Amino acid sequence: MPRKEQGWITFQLSSEELQFLEQYCQQFQRTKTDVLRSLLRSLQTKLRKQQGKQFDSGEVDLDLL
Repeated sequence: MPRKEQGWITFQLSSEELQFLEQYCQQFQRTKTDVLRSLLRSLQTKLRKQQGKQFDSGEVDLDLL
């Protein structure tokens, strides 16, 4: 049962992206949710290292991280 503070995100992937994600998860015995959550946390860490830089309209260019 979901916790109250959880949120849901739904998005589409290309068939190649989905295949890659599924292969990665199978190889490392991780769920898709776990992999995507880890990715978000790593982005959060990288963003904190970028403190002091200004970003337009609250958006982050992921290529800069």
